[in-house]
Order: sequence, then structure tokens, then C-alpha cells
Amino acid sequence: MFNFLLVILLSVDFIQKGMIMNWNQGYVTDINYTRGYCKMLNPLRIKLCFLAHKLLPPKIENACELGFGQGISLNFNAASTNVNWYGTDFNPSQAAFAKNMADISGASVNIFDDSFEELLQRDDLPKFDFIALHGIYSWVSPKVREQITAFIHKNLSIGGVCYISYNCQAGWGSVTPFRNLLRAYSTNLTAGGKASSIRAREGLNFVSELVSLPSTEVIKSPRVIGMLQTLQRMDDNYLAHELLNEHQYAFDFLEISKELGNNAKLNFASYANFNDHLTNIQLSKEERELLAKVAYNQELYEMLKDLIFANNLRSDYWVKGAVRLNDAEWEREMLDLRIVLTIPLSEANYSIQTYKGTLDLNKDFYTPLFEILQDNEPKLLKDIKVSLEKTLKREVNLIELLEALIALSSKDYIKLAQDEATIEKAQNHTQKLNKYILERSTETFGFINHLISPVTGEAISLNQLDLMFVYASTLKDKEKDWVEFVANVLQEKNEGIIKDGKEIPKEEMKAELEKQAKKLKTWLAVFKKLKII
Repeated sequence: MFNFLLVILLSVDFIQKGMIMNWNQGYVTDINYTRGYCKMLNPLRIKLCFLAHKLLPPKIENACELGFGQGISLNFNAASTNVNWYGTDFNPSQAAFAKNMADISGASVNIFDDSFEELLQRDDLPKFDFIALHGIYSWVSPKVREQITAFIHKNLSIGGVCYISYNCQAGWGSVTPFRNLLRAYSTNLTAGGKASSIRAREGLNFVSELVSLPSTEVIKSPRVIGMLQTLQRMDDNYLAHELLNEHQYAFDFLEISKELGNNAKLNFASYANFNDHLTNIQLSKEERELLAKVAYNQELYEMLKDLIFANNLRSDYWVKGAVRLNDAEWEREMLDLRIVLTIPLSEANYSIQTYKGTLDLNKDFYTPLFEILQDNEPKLLKDIKVSLEKTLKREVNLIELLEALIALSSKDYIKLAQDEATIEKAQNHTQKLNKYILERSTETFGFINHLISPVTGEAISLNQLDLMFVYASTLKDKEKDWVEFVANVLQEKNEGIIKDGKEIPKEEMKAELEKQAKKLKTWLAVFKKLKII
């Protein structure tokens, strides 16, 4: 039992005479990227991550996403927050899709299909308080990285935050030779004219054949096998963008720290992944002692930690001038946080997944905390603290509460909540987007598998069946009518239900749909509290 101690934009190159050469910079462009969502781009998330390091959270009025892909995160953030969003993606097809979503929500979002070089030359952009790039920095050439850091240097405001995710050398080192072979096979030996998604899958299958040979035992490792198994489960379009780009570079922390520091005046501020804040509980005594030897040096500490955890991807917040809070300032910021439980209480459990396995939460502390939050209404941390102290009959310090917030945030059980004025303003935009997504859920399977909350400024993930049931609940009142509605859609589409990797027989489908409808009903009340529907 534990109470925790916290210890692309891609550029195009223009030659002098105006002809375009290698416009995609070695990036996969024959297929669009997946319609995924990255919650690390939610500006409200920064507040808790900064306070975990006793840093003053920035006030964010203008934000920019570089290389937004299909623009799902960009549009969700623009719709759900009181922030003016800008974004660019050099693929015009993806930019057009994002613009259509923006038109539907009516939110404040400015969408470009500029190359980074073109965006860098613009003089009509504001200073940004937040610049985000997810899945970009490791997948572009050094020249494009220079353009990215030049843009950040020029356009990020003093005190502004930059979110960057990137591949880690610690996790990718043993896998890189296999990735290089996969790309070489997909580029040179698959049939010409095939889509990148097909070529990536064929290359992955070829590499998997290699690894299955007894003669390759010497080069195999659990890391390699695990990575290949994970990739086999990925969407084909994701595989193509992840594996077939001409450029892919894995950084160690010292490298990226120097690059961002020298070129963009950025310093490391905080982890964007909540699990990374829970370092100490995941380490053995010997590992903690070794890390303590380099704790005075941020770069060495992070490099060593990445090696211990064999990190293959890091997601971090960097800042252009950090402001460290004193104890009194930190306490005021903490007590003013608004917290909301984002699951039904019946769904809560007391285990937490970490890099090193499963750990148990202290039920004596977390059970009363869950009970205080069970109505799924936003509450000030100062009020939560008072209620918890009454129940526990002892003082509860803010370090304990911070530990709990981080732990439960890592499980997606709680989120920070926006102020009521922001929620009210955002709700009109988010409802339009959610209505659009729900309506499309019966027409195009796998269209967008998220719905956005104006309360938290963050989206929740739902599978195809869940989306159709949520849509049915907006049209009909009774569970049996939801089941009939979803069953009719599945029949019209000639689709079945996959459970545990197997398709459910048609004669069992109704019973499964009734079971899913009953389960969803417990979530609908939460969705309404979060103003998702």
C-alpha cells in the first residue's frame, strides 16, 4: 500500500528558381495521419504539472500547434478553452479536414497549411503563451528542427511553455537496426504503387519473420520483441508515419536539452506524462540511491532515469523563463484548483499501472476522497481538504493532496476543471463538435473516437459501440430503444461485434448490446455532468 512521495510541422524546400524540390522532406504524404487526440496539449493540464514542480503556471491566451495532423487536438482545444488557437500542417488535405471541424464548432482557431519556413516568415502572428508539437521533433530532418526552434525562439512569449514529444535513445537503441531494415525493405522490395500503409505492414511482417528465426537469438531482446508486438497491433496509417519517414532520430535528454536551450532559450519545466511524476515509487532502493548521486544535475538525472525505465518516448513541458513559487504562493495556487471526478464511482479501483508494474493505493486515504468527489461536480481543493480532514480526523497536508491528484490523474479518474465562465462560453462550441461526431458515428465507423468536455477542456475516448449508444441516448429515452437503434445500424452496415478478439455470434449479439447499454447508462450521468452531452 502506498501514499506517494513525489520526489509538423514540416517544411518544404524551395530552390532559387521557384521550382519545388522534395516538398515533403522525406515525410509520408500519400496517406493522411490517424485521427487521434493528445491530451497533453490541453492547456489546463500544464497547471497541475507545473505545480508538481512548484513552478508558476502560465496564463495562456494564445496557443499554436505545429504539425497538427488531422487537427483533432487543435479543434478540441480551440472549442473547449478560452484560448485563441493557431495551427499549421503542411498537408493541405489534413488542413482542410481540420478547417471543416473549425467551421462546425465556430471556435477561435486559425488554420494554415504553411510550411514551417512560410510560417516563420509571417508577421501577422501574436506572441504565443503555449506552442505544442506532438510526434514531430524526432521525425524530421536537422534542417527542419532548426526551423522549429527558430519559430519557438521568435514566437514564444517570455514565460511561455512549449510541449514536445520525442523518441528516447534509451528505449529505441536496441530497436533502431530493425526499424532501419523495415524501412529499407518497405522502400526497396515492396511492389511499387502500394500505399505507404501497406508497405509498412509488409515491412513489419518481414522483420517479424527475421526475429522468429532461431539464428537471431543473439540479437533478440525482450525489448525488441515487445516493440514488434506493439507495432503489430497499431493502425496501418500510424505505422507508415511512425516507421517509413526518411528521418527519425532518438534523443538522449542531454542532446535535446542543449538543442532547445541553445536554439530556443528553453529550459526543462515538467513532465507532461503523469506517470513520470511518480518516479520514486517505481524504483528500487539501489536505483534511488544511484539517481541521488546525480540529482544535482538535471540532464544527467533525466538521462539515467530514462535508461532505468528504458523509455522509448518522452513528453515534456519546456519553459522560456520559469518562475519558482515560494511555499505561500504555491499553497495559494494549489488550494484554488478545481477538481472533478470524471468516472462513475462504481468504476474506481485502487491499483495504479506504472513503468515497473502495478501498485496499490492506500484505501484508507483514497476511499473518503472518492466519496467527496462522487457527485462528479467540480470542487475547490481547499474544500476537498476540509472535508477530507473531517473524515480522517487529522490534518491533510498539500503534499499528500498533490500526490493523490497526480496518482488519480495518471489513471484518468480526475481532471482539473475550468472556471464556470469559461465552461459556459465553451459549451456552445463543444456541443456542436460532439453532435457532429455522434451523428457521423453511424455513418463512418472509426471516424473520430473522442468527445470533448468543456468542463475539463479534455476529451474522453470511446469505442465505436459506445459512440453509437451515446448517440442513441440523445435520440431515445429507453435502453431497449438504444439497443434496437444500434442493432439496426450494425445490420445495415453488415458489421458484427468483436469481443476478446473474436466476433460474437449473431444470436448472442442482442444480449451483448443489452449488456453494453446497461453499462453505458452508468456513464451517461457523468457525461452530462461534464457537459459532453
